[in-house]
Amino acid sequence: MTVSLHLTQRDRDILQALVQKVRLFGQRQIAEHWWNGELANARRRLKRLAEHELLASLSVPARSIPELESPLVSWRPGDSAPDFGAIAYRCQQRWRLRATRSCITWIATERGAQLFGGVGRGELKHPTQATHDLGVAAVWLRLHSIAPQWATAWRGEDLLAHTRRGEKLPDAFIVNQDEQVVWVIEFGGGYDAERVEEFHRDCVERTLPYQLW
Repeated sequence: MTVSLHLTQRDRDILQALVQKVRLFGQRQIAEHWWNGELANARRRLKRLAEHELLASLSVPARSIPELESPLVSWRPGDSAPDFGAIAYRCQQRWRLRATRSCITWIATERGAQLFGGVGRGELKHPTQATHDLGVAAVWLRLHSIAPQWATAWRGEDLLAHTRRGEKLPDAFIVNQDEQVVWVIEFGGGYDAERVEEFHRDCVERTLPYQLW
């Protein structure tokens, strides 16, 4: 990276999120969240960061993400089990009219990860899962807006994969000051009832509260 690039706080927020919180952002997600919807200005700055090898753009097949206002279910140990069928129905209905199309996304490079101490590859291991990854990013962005302390305490699955060998790996964890998990976060995608129940049972066995979005 040359000395000609000055990283703004907005640059740093985006880069840190991409190496520590989520795998990718859609270009429109970035524009809406950090540029008040000004797509051209967002794209211009992102390309500048890419020129300095901090970010990389990828075109991936994905569905547009529905607006995520609040979790589909928020459960704590001691609560009764939710209605898995009803949750699955809501998961699947939100995709009914959303076709797969090409989507411009941005990810962190290895150089970006080196600067901010996280995970960056310059590529996606599973491009076919881009819709799910964009959904996870949408959840983080929502929390960043309404509960910034949760967004800060968010630990993405790639950062904590080494702690769950042989176990189911949720999309993210919310941790306390001692780095102990206090909430599990999962984006439900188009889960069916069986998948919802499997996720619920895993959290029950580990006595972990969760939010399923």
